[in-house]
Amino acid sequence: MKAVVLAGGYATRLRPISYALPKLLFPILGKPMIYWTLDMLDSAGITDVVLGVNYLADTLRAKVGSTYKGMRIKYSLESRELGTAGPIKLASADTEFNETFIAMNGDVIAQIDLQDMLKHHRDSEALITDALHQVEDPSRFGVVKMDTQNRIELFVEKPKPRAAPSRLVNAGIYLIEPEVLRRIPDNRKVSLEREIFPNLAKERKLSGFEFSGYWFDIGNLSEFRKANFALLRYSVQKLERKVPNTKIAVDAIIRMPVWFGDNSSVDSGARVGPKALLGNNVSVGKNAEVKQSILFDGVTVGEQSKIYGAIISTGAGVGKGVKIGRGCIISPYVKVADRTKIGDGAIVHPYKEIDRNVRAKAHMM
Repeated sequence: MKAVVLAGGYATRLRPISYALPKLLFPILGKPMIYWTLDMLDSAGITDVVLGVNYLADTLRAKVGSTYKGMRIKYSLESRELGTAGPIKLASADTEFNETFIAMNGDVIAQIDLQDMLKHHRDSEALITDALHQVEDPSRFGVVKMDTQNRIELFVEKPKPRAAPSRLVNAGIYLIEPEVLRRIPDNRKVSLEREIFPNLAKERKLSGFEFSGYWFDIGNLSEFRKANFALLRYSVQKLERKVPNTKIAVDAIIRMPVWFGDNSSVDSGARVGPKALLGNNVSVGKNAEVKQSILFDGVTVGEQSKIYGAIISTGAGVGKGVKIGRGCIISPYVKVADRTKIGDGAIVHPYKEIDRNVRAKAHMM
């Protein structure tokens, strides 16, 4: 069985971090998003995966490569934006889809039984089965109304809250029959949700599969934070994980929940947590403090620095005695000089060198 993963967006709502890092390499509980997707597909017995790519495609390809856990990985490059259906059609030009296949958004993290969904799909005789999840506010998503046989009768994209037909939303995971490919026009932007789904619903060929496991749509930095901290709570309760290469000084204070990547270190007197996620090769210096924050791979935090409620991206270096306030975004490869203060909500763009204080909510471009 084959799968198409839509990974070609520009991740505008994840800027400025996404200027230097592809969305699918953003870490969720220390693991890049793309590997959450590939692990889920592997568990469902997928043999071939096509990544529909565009922005920062070479960076993603260099990280992921051509194989993963025995799955073959190919790349379908969009020369221009093709929407949500166009990349699926483009991928089929180089990879034959002659049986039911999976298509999914690359920025979705979900706990779903794909084999159960496949059984439902085959029993329904639909052309597309859409995974569905209940949410409190459906206005940001595609919302469905289903009949008693789980046929989708109505599909409304991003309705006003009071106009939503239900709280069941499109979760961005689909089982698709090859026949659907003939319905997608070539060489133009095509919306699966606005152009394909409504017609299939009228034909009673669109089925819904509701699942109750966790689901996160990582569309912006707020959702990125939410997913990390929610899964952090889950990991402390449900998972056992040993990190033998992490070095924590005997007098360091660790307040759970905390996540450590491999080859990280916490020096004497440092305080980490609660609610802190440290990626691989992260170092926290003597008497420093990190809490309610997400640190990507390769971040260094100097001694006596304090990071409260921030996101510090790949390869950033924080000097000694630095204070970084709540809601701050420090982009990849930023260098923050000793004893600098960065006010709440400030945003620093990639590769900047910060050698003076930054006021709250400032943009350092």
